[in-house]
Amino acid sequence: MARRRYWMSSALLAASLSFLTACEGQISDAANPRNPGSGGGNPDGTNNPPPAVEQPARSVRVARLTHAQWVSSVKDLLKLDAAPTALAQTFRADPSQSGFLFDNDARALSVDEALWGAYQRAAADLAGQVATDATKLGKLLPPGSTTDEARAKAFVESFGLRALRRPLTTDEVEAYLALYRKGPQAYPTMAAFQGGLRMVLEGFLQSPLFLYRVERSTQAADGKVPLDSFEVASRLSYALWNSMPDDALFAAAREGLLSQREGVAAEARRMMADPRARGVVDAYHQVVFDVPRYGRILPNPTRFPNVTAKLAESAAKENALFVEDVVFGRKGRFSDLLTSRDTFVNDELARIYGLTGTFTSAFVPVTLDGTQRRGVLTQVGFLASHATSVDPDPIHRGVFLSEHLLCQKIGAPPANIPALPAPNGRTNREVVASHTEGPGTVCASCHATLINPLGFPFENFDAVGGYRTTDNGHPVDASSSPGIGGQKVPVKDALDLADALANAQAVHACYARHWVEFLSGRPAVAEDDALVQRLGKLSQAGQLSIVDLVVEVVTGVGFVNRHPEELP
Repeated sequence: MARRRYWMSSALLAASLSFLTACEGQISDAANPRNPGSGGGNPDGTNNPPPAVEQPARSVRVARLTHAQWVSSVKDLLKLDAAPTALAQTFRADPSQSGFLFDNDARALSVDEALWGAYQRAAADLAGQVATDATKLGKLLPPGSTTDEARAKAFVESFGLRALRRPLTTDEVEAYLALYRKGPQAYPTMAAFQGGLRMVLEGFLQSPLFLYRVERSTQAADGKVPLDSFEVASRLSYALWNSMPDDALFAAAREGLLSQREGVAAEARRMMADPRARGVVDAYHQVVFDVPRYGRILPNPTRFPNVTAKLAESAAKENALFVEDVVFGRKGRFSDLLTSRDTFVNDELARIYGLTGTFTSAFVPVTLDGTQRRGVLTQVGFLASHATSVDPDPIHRGVFLSEHLLCQKIGAPPANIPALPAPNGRTNREVVASHTEGPGTVCASCHATLINPLGFPFENFDAVGGYRTTDNGHPVDASSSPGIGGQKVPVKDALDLADALANAQAVHACYARHWVEFLSGRPAVAEDDALVQRLGKLSQAGQLSIVDLVVEVVTGVGFVNRHPEELP
């Protein structure tokens, strides 16, 4: 019986794959459109570079759901009380894409035999759970139909709209009804109607049109392919919620409201006010601020006897509460993340921050000492995770700032670099400088100009993020002149550096670039530069909150249109 069910599901799968092939086959009709201006020069006859124009970048037209998106989509599609996280844990892990910060790069998301088998088992499990539970099935059945066949057709049309994230074609409805009619044969011990719907559910959950986000639009105009309303809805929902569209977003697509920027903006703002957006915003900042690295915080217990094994957990919690408060509580801007003194602490963090008063394991809002702290870079999480077990680590602090806040990639260090020598009475800064900035050495080119100047301003903070003014008996020197936006900016300490970063357009542009990558599920490319620079200027000028910035990305030309050529 299991073999027969597998064959019937595969028959529908073949039809879906055939549809995908036909869809992909249309790409050549719109690919490589003639560009009258491609011969060089400008229409005015000059050779000056034309003004930057916001435009779509090449992307993948058939993007597989990430495992997190599969979990949330299944929960919302089947209206489950709990997410099927355990089933997703049986999926093989997706490979990371080199050079890309996030885990949603569509180029790296494929389906091999192992994952396909896991999808099949999950589909059978979920379909069985729903079809054999009257309450669960009742949540999915549309009202008003009389005969079982009519009810099945209504179910295929309503459920299919949500599963494939667009209205089904007549042929697709008939294909799923044919699958429904196989129910009594596949599940003879079940009532015919429930057995048929179980087959239909299995078919939808195994369909590539559910497992992938498919963009079928191919008609190019002015060098871009406008997405239809349902494709825009799907892009919005997976960007802002990491899940399928809800009923309101489907209604906006059906009514044509997503064909205009104002309609897309209105839906984006509604979605950003939904609790589901908070998880996406947190996921973005976890990567940009490298919060997973907090798990590596392991201070030496002899040097730091008052620090517990829960410091890493506390630091991650502080970061999450801080980001959520800035973005949603205060409707704040990116500069607030870099300069705000307001945060959340428990008893352990309060000790490190030197706060007086009574604190418990519960997190409470506080305002930190403005002469010592300013923004996320002076919080315990960043400082302690970029440190050894006993000393600050200006090298990794500097690399982080260069790569994550300035979008300046640092090359891999040469092999066989010896460990830092013992201090022998020197400060941590003196040890690092002498070891990495020797004139003529292979290390000096990066460390003296790119890395150390960004890391040394944090020398006022020890290996757990505690504030200090002396190191090994010597006054701390936290002054530096890091390169920010192509200019050397003298700073006397981390507070100066936080202000300098918050005032630099290059830093705001880097933050916007990360958002473009995250929301689009691909690395940023030259076509994104105009948007990134525009958002960087507006953000640096204080004209965009973080929510505003996100809305600008998802209403931009590059988000609601597709490039005529797709990525291979």
